[in-house]
Amino acid sequence: MRKGRLYGCLSLMLAFITVATTACGGGGAADGGAKGDGKQGETAQQQKSKEPIELHLYSLSGQNIDWFDNTYGKYLYPKFPNITFKVHFPSESSITDYIGSKGQLDIAFGAYTAFHTSMLNLNLQNDISDLIKNDKFDLNRIEPTVVELQRQMANGGIYGIPAFIGTSGLYYNKDLFDKFAVPYPKEGITWDELYDLAVKLTRKDGDTQYYGFANDNLSYLQVNQYSLDLVDPKTFKASFETDAWKKIVQTLTRFMMIPGVDVSQATVANFNTKGIVAMATNYTGCCGFTPGDGVKNWGVIKIPDFPDIRGVGPQTFPNYWYMSSTSKHREAAFEVMKFIISDEFQASLNARGLATALNNPKMYLEYGKDFPKYNGQNVAALFPKHAKMSNITEFQVVAASNLNAALTNIATKGVDINTALREAAEATNKKIEETKGAAKK
Repeated sequence: MRKGRLYGCLSLMLAFITVATTACGGGGAADGGAKGDGKQGETAQQQKSKEPIELHLYSLSGQNIDWFDNTYGKYLYPKFPNITFKVHFPSESSITDYIGSKGQLDIAFGAYTAFHTSMLNLNLQNDISDLIKNDKFDLNRIEPTVVELQRQMANGGIYGIPAFIGTSGLYYNKDLFDKFAVPYPKEGITWDELYDLAVKLTRKDGDTQYYGFANDNLSYLQVNQYSLDLVDPKTFKASFETDAWKKIVQTLTRFMMIPGVDVSQATVANFNTKGIVAMATNYTGCCGFTPGDGVKNWGVIKIPDFPDIRGVGPQTFPNYWYMSSTSKHREAAFEVMKFIISDEFQASLNARGLATALNNPKMYLEYGKDFPKYNGQNVAALFPKHAKMSNITEFQVVAASNLNAALTNIATKGVDINTALREAAEATNKKIEETKGAAKK
C-alpha cells in the first residue's frame, strides 16, 4: 500500500500552523474575511480545495509503486501538496478483495480492457458528466475515439479520463532489407503488398532462418481496422463467424503459412531481440520497448491499409483514470484527473513513450523524444486516423484469445477456416455462459 508521503505530512503541518496563527491573531469580518474562517478573501470552495485529504488509487494493470512514482507520482506530489496519495496494487490484493475489505477507493487506473471486470461488475463506475459540465472541461481536446469509447461504456456518460494510448506501427529492420537488396516498405502499403514483401524476406542464409513479418495477432483482433465486434453486446455471443471476420483471419493466417515460417520463431519478440524478423507490428506500444536492442537500424510506417478503407488505422488502445463510485472526494479526484490530461503532463508522458491521448498533431511529433533511438524517426506514423471503436464487453480478451487460437489451428494444423471459427465461437460462448452462471450464484 502507498504510504503517506512527506508532501501530505507537510500539508497537515501547514494547516495546523495556519489555524493556530489565525486563532492567535484574529481574522474577523473587519479584516475582510468571513468571521472565524481564518482564510481572508477566499471562498469556501477555495478553502476546501486546500484541505489535507487522502486519495486512494488502485492500479488495474499491475505494476508497482516505483513505476507509479516515476510515471505519475513525482509530478502529482508537488502539484497537489495537500493530498496524500495512497496507491494499491493487485500484488497486494485483488480489487475484489480490496473493496470487500472496506478499502477506500477514489480512482482506479489501467487499460480499458480491465474496466468491466474490475469496475463495472463491482458497481464502482461513476459518471463524471456533472463534474465535466460544471468545470466546462473541453472533451474536444482528446482523441475522439477515446471519448467515443467512454460514451459507449457509460451509455452516453463518461466514467474516465484517458492518461495515454498505445501507439501502432509497422516497424522494419533496414539491415535485413539491405542484406537481401529488398526496397523498404513505403507509407500507404496494403496488406497484400506487405505479404509480397514478407515472402521475399523469408529465407535461409547460411545457418540462419530469417522471417519476413511478425504480427501481434492477439492485439490486432481487438483493435482491428474494420471495427468488428468480438462479442455481440446484446446477445453476448461470439461474433466472429462472419464474412468480415473471415477476411481478417485469411489476411493474418497467410503470413503464418509462408513456406519456411515457424510461427514460434516469427514473432514480435524475435524482431526486437534477435534481429531475424524483417518487419513487425505493435498495436499497444509504449515506453520505447519497440524496436528492441536487437534492431539497430530501423524505420517505421503506418499499419498497412485495406484497399476498401484506405487511410484507416487500428483502433486505439487507451488507458484511463476512472473515478470510483465510493469516492468521498469527487472534486479533488477530478482535479487530479484533469491534471493527468493537461497539456503540461501529456507532453511529459508523450516524451517518455506513453503516447498522448490528446488530439494534438504537434505533440505527436514529440513522441518518445526522451529516447535517443526515436530521434529523426517517422514518429507521426504511430498516430494514424483511428478506426471507430468496437463494442466492448467483459469477454473481449476471452474472445480474442480463442480467435487467436483459431488462427494457429488454421495455419499449423490444417483446420479449415469455417471449422476453426465455429470451434472458437463455441469455446467463447461456453466461457461466457460459465462466467454468467457463476455470477448468479
